[in-house]
Amino acid sequence: MTATKINKLITKEIKKQKLTQYRMAKDTGIPQPCLSRFLNGGSLKMETAGLLLDYLGYEITAKK
Repeated sequence: MTATKINKLITKEIKKQKLTQYRMAKDTGIPQPCLSRFLNGGSLKMETAGLLLDYLGYEITAKK
């Protein structure tokens, strides 16, 4: 999966779950300004994307 697809998945899921930046920042420890930049078209570090995916209920696994 490409970084663009991961970003779209995260953004879609945040909207679907109606999560606020404040709630996500409190729950994940990711700074709110970082979340704001991402949701306004910025990129994420892979580590941050992994934290968000885990928070949103997704699991990253290797293809076999």
